[in-house]
Amino acid sequence: MLTTLRICGLAIVDKAEVCFGPGLNVLTGETGAGKSILLEALHLVLGGRMSGDALREGAEEAVVEALFELAPGHPTAARLAANGIPVQASGGELLVRRSVSRAGRGRVQVNGALCTVGMLESSLRGLVEITGQHEHVALLDEGTHLSLLDAYAIQLPGHASRGGPAAGSRDIFSQYGAAHAALSAALRERDDLLKAGDERARRAEYLAHQLRELQAAEPRLGEEAELERERQVLFAAEKLREAARMAEALVYGGEASAAERVGRSLRTLGEVASLDARLESALSLLRSALAEIEEAGLLLSRYAESVDSDPDRLGCVEERLEVLRGLARKHGGTLEAALAREEAMRRELASLEGGGDRLAELEGKIAEAGSRAIELAREISKARAEAARAFSCDVSRELAALAMERCRLEASFLPPESPLRHEGVALGAEGAERVRILLAPNPGEPARPLARVASGGELSRVLLAVKRALARFDPAQTHVFDEVDAGIGGGVAEAVGRLLYEVGKERQVICVTHLPQVAAFAERHLRVFKRFRGGRTATSVAVLESEEERQSEIARMLAGSTLTDSAREHARALIAAARPPVDGPLRYANAISGRDRSARGARDRVKPDRASLAR
Repeated sequence: MLTTLRICGLAIVDKAEVCFGPGLNVLTGETGAGKSILLEALHLVLGGRMSGDALREGAEEAVVEALFELAPGHPTAARLAANGIPVQASGGELLVRRSVSRAGRGRVQVNGALCTVGMLESSLRGLVEITGQHEHVALLDEGTHLSLLDAYAIQLPGHASRGGPAAGSRDIFSQYGAAHAALSAALRERDDLLKAGDERARRAEYLAHQLRELQAAEPRLGEEAELERERQVLFAAEKLREAARMAEALVYGGEASAAERVGRSLRTLGEVASLDARLESALSLLRSALAEIEEAGLLLSRYAESVDSDPDRLGCVEERLEVLRGLARKHGGTLEAALAREEAMRRELASLEGGGDRLAELEGKIAEAGSRAIELAREISKARAEAARAFSCDVSRELAALAMERCRLEASFLPPESPLRHEGVALGAEGAERVRILLAPNPGEPARPLARVASGGELSRVLLAVKRALARFDPAQTHVFDEVDAGIGGGVAEAVGRLLYEVGKERQVICVTHLPQVAAFAERHLRVFKRFRGGRTATSVAVLESEEERQSEIARMLAGSTLTDSAREHARALIAAARPPVDGPLRYANAISGRDRSARGARDRVKPDRASLAR
């Protein structure tokens, strides 16, 4: 349960520390005093969004801390341990601290260990159940009714033996979701294939024509560059031949050629080289030069003989180049792109021609996924039908405790919206049906949709009754109700207060209320108010420790700012009427008076460890 909530620099809260106790904790105060900020702070320590905009004017940092007492074996401890956060397996204290700076940088600490907001939210999920002041309006949305019934069905004991979802097992719903998604995807792909049949045929014909053109041309990588070089040679054949002949004559063929002159030099030096050994180097170089000149001359002679102008070959080369360049223009701009496109078109054509095989494959998938979805949907429908009867009885019983004893609540099953159909069975995204919660507020009248027959006060009580029915299986140690008693008063308000008190016997309840009949049942009463100091407004929270303080606050709720003797007397009467007849006075009142020492001990035990909060 939540024992302490400390807030610094958040909205209009400068510094506030709120200590909660077991049982029913009630927060009261004028509208706008800051009660909603306390609940927002609790939302933040459970992983809600926190930004620099939430800071109090002038504050450099906003800090929210919460101290919890974990019951032994609570699943939160296992989730924390899985995330590497130190916690005692047998329960114990859990300290959560969140801070955010003016620049928007935030930090999360759990038992002194740093963690992310995602880790915080996943670890603390289910520790506290918060019911907002406008949540009863959501009951008018029939889209929420199925999730309420499923939440009840999942936890309902005994379903495992009857083939329905076992307590704590949600696998059947996830399995159905996977089967429905597979069926939907296969049906959608099959429909696309059938609708696109003509277009596929036209596309296949076009691809086949393009491939025939490419295959007929038989292009190869590098061919265009080779042909371009050959075209240049054929186009300048005469010029190349004449240049080769002239160069051969100058190098080797004429009387005054380079070969003749080098040979004469060799002969001249050879006659005197024996006289001076230093000439041997020059002779060696001249011999090498003569050999290379003679080799160059032979190559030039052969080249001149091989080069020939061939108009027919030039025409063939230019024609082939035009074919290749045409293919390149049609398929990407280059011959390499055209060859890559040929392979892509080949694969696409094979896919189009294999459409019949794909259709047959899809029909098999549809049959398999559809059969599985129908099987699971029938199991879910059976479980829902059983759960609907128990749910209606549980909620109707809770409504009786809320002064709606003549009301009857029913869960009606309707066909799903936008279903898939397989073998004549309509399958929605969440099963073979949707749910509509009906209410018969008066005996003899048929049950009708909530939006048509329920007033605001009745909706509030229906929500409380539903929450009470679900709470039987809920692991949450703390239930928070934010003005869920809106729209009610008188004896009904007293019934709501008594119900919240009864819930408080099983788990901690924190309730924000404006109703004195509800506040009278408090085991711990906290007053939220604004104070003005130094020209600034700040929210403060005071624990009403004495009977007189409680009576004054409830009298204020009854009569307003002017407290009369009659209002005080009425407040005393409300508090006296709220005390259980068997257990005696409220544990809270007894703890104050000293008549119930165990309750005082329970209250003292939830006081926070100041050192741990200061960390």
